[in-house]
Amino acid sequence: MDLSLSEEQEAVRDALARFLDKASSAEQVRAAEPLGWDPAVWAGLVRMGVPTMGVAEHAGGQGAALADLAVVAAACGARLAAAPVVETMVAARLLARFPDAGAPWLAHLVAGTSPVTLALRPARGRRATLVPGAAVAGAVIALDGDELVVVGSHAAAGPDDRRAPANLGSAPLADVDLDRPADRSVLAVGTAARAALSVALDEWRALTAQWLVGLGRAALDLGVQYAKDRHQFGVPIGSFQAVQHRLADLRTDLDGAALLADKALWALDVGDAAASTFPSMAFAFAGTTAQEVAAAALHYHGGYGFMEEYDVQLYFRRAKAARLVLGDPRRELQHLADRMFSPSARANPAGARADDGRSEPQPRSGIDFRLGPEVEAFRAEVRSFLAEHVTDEVIEAAHRTGTIHDWGLHRKMAAQGWLSAGWPVEYGGQGRSPLEMNALTEEMYLAGAPVDGLGVAALVAHTLLIDGTDWQKQTIIPEILAGDALCCLGYSEPDAGSDVAACATRAVRDGDQWVVNGQKMFTTLAHEARYVFLLTRTNADLAKHRGLTMFIVPMDTPGIEVTPVHTMGGERTNITFYTDARVPDRYRVGTVDGGWQVMLTALVFERNSSWYGEQVRLLDHAVRWAQATLDDGGRPFIDDPLVRDRLARAAIGNEVSNLLGWRAAWMASNGELPGVEGTMAKLFTTEHYQRTAGDLIDLLGAEGLRRHGEPGAAADGWIEAIYRHAQVTTIYGGTSEVLRGIIAERALGLPRSR
Repeated sequence: MDLSLSEEQEAVRDALARFLDKASSAEQVRAAEPLGWDPAVWAGLVRMGVPTMGVAEHAGGQGAALADLAVVAAACGARLAAAPVVETMVAARLLARFPDAGAPWLAHLVAGTSPVTLALRPARGRRATLVPGAAVAGAVIALDGDELVVVGSHAAAGPDDRRAPANLGSAPLADVDLDRPADRSVLAVGTAARAALSVALDEWRALTAQWLVGLGRAALDLGVQYAKDRHQFGVPIGSFQAVQHRLADLRTDLDGAALLADKALWALDVGDAAASTFPSMAFAFAGTTAQEVAAAALHYHGGYGFMEEYDVQLYFRRAKAARLVLGDPRRELQHLADRMFSPSARANPAGARADDGRSEPQPRSGIDFRLGPEVEAFRAEVRSFLAEHVTDEVIEAAHRTGTIHDWGLHRKMAAQGWLSAGWPVEYGGQGRSPLEMNALTEEMYLAGAPVDGLGVAALVAHTLLIDGTDWQKQTIIPEILAGDALCCLGYSEPDAGSDVAACATRAVRDGDQWVVNGQKMFTTLAHEARYVFLLTRTNADLAKHRGLTMFIVPMDTPGIEVTPVHTMGGERTNITFYTDARVPDRYRVGTVDGGWQVMLTALVFERNSSWYGEQVRLLDHAVRWAQATLDDGGRPFIDDPLVRDRLARAAIGNEVSNLLGWRAAWMASNGELPGVEGTMAKLFTTEHYQRTAGDLIDLLGAEGLRRHGEPGAAADGWIEAIYRHAQVTTIYGGTSEVLRGIIAERALGLPRSR
């Protein structure tokens, strides 16, 4: 896996940035209105070889992959370059697929006289309407009935303002008459025509998604900068928590949109079977995100944003327009649902398509989403193990008891060495990479394995390996890694919540012992654990972060009492009380009053992608229900557009969650600390999980009220159970509000709000 650009892509990006910074300033973008065409921008792009960059060298191009074209699309979107760049690059690739009929038109494009564009919707009455770029193009490719044709355009001699209707995005849209026998070539007919156009439209979707990401990033920069500069009530408006949180959500969504667009283009480049679904996902999500980013930036400018002299309105108008040229954005969700949930897709779940005239998969450099043979081999090993040992009985027992732990499974996984799989070999681990460990976590949750105990045990053991004493490493770590000892976390308190440093549980030194008094909330697995990883206050005179000390305390210590708490989600957690509990100093972890540093070590090992697997299982339950259940008219619910809309949205969010999690793992595998990136993964994943659970239980209607185990429960009651459970995920591991504050301050540079 590699999420970085190649040196060549970086060079293209930097060269484009230098050119567009000069040729496509906000003033020049305005000057190109209302037609949305700047000959100087087009001429510069031609000099750089951009229009035919994706065409094979023997046909006059540079043989670039779609991932290379993505760099161009994002740069042009960020600067609102006044030329139909994406349409021309896609049209050039389409012409190159038909060397006989397409060659003369491609030669015209190679010469750089004027753009060639693509009608995104089939013609009606031999007329293609509102074709992007057609007002300035020398030729237009369109589906005319059963024929894929290319026709010459009056714009070959220069742009015609009269053919470009005034429009929201100030784009060179135009209607095109296809009934022009003297200036028309047929590229393909019938199935071949539709297949070739389908590929071109997918390329357009994925590249336009990158164009929208570029636009969104530029609009976000405008909004953030204004929020820093604009003062109200004596402070920057960017210090207002409501503003920070909205911008943090949007930055997270933009990162997810960029990753999804990258994956769509990569899948098309390498011929991945899932290439039939990713472009629609990318276009739908990037379009929504760019529009929301531009709208928020406009809003935070206040009344000034509506003044044409401010740049933000340029981005706002174009963000919406770029989505509409393909049609109603909701229809794109139906298109995605067709590819994912139609009978043919169910017969071929990977979504592979028959031969469609594409060139052979191209060798890749730069971004690559393949995990590599080592990761895939380990994933297969884990998947096989879980298929054997995570039985229905194991899952049912965890659901029935509310204890998301199974001793038999835990010990078997410990015997596999997976509690310390990511440790260096010299410390008794397997030397697994962060990518392999992410695959392990992902597969556990995809299987529905009750592994809360394993996650906490691994976290505590790894923290002890770094901050523990020799005695702790020799005595406690082996117990944990053997699968004999579980741990629970003693962090939260009744009045502390997310402010863990407000800890009030006291530990007072008495010779070689510490006397602990206090109370901890949400000590999940305390009734099964051998140790509690306990944060205490040891010095009330220091700042609250500095007067803390961490202990690893045996749960059988006299003075510790466990009281069960049963939750709405069906899980059991606990309150633990500490009354004059005497703890020998050898159980102290780290220095006295140095507990906060130990906490920071432990936070590094928090799971970021745990809930992705749960999201996938939630969607699977809903899809199976929709396929098997008939509505009042006797039709499967899967054929209902409202149902398909919900399922498609869930699938898109699941993919974004997955990509954000893998990005964090990839960064860690390269020795980087994915602090903000891991925070984004957790924020997006749990927020999406919670929304989707609510959305999918809604589609069940009254039948969704029955709980698991009740006769006639829709989806066997699992969607109802997941809906209840999902509510707490935005709290575990840091509340969404805390995470948004981290992103706002560290990723966006906004001033502190407290």
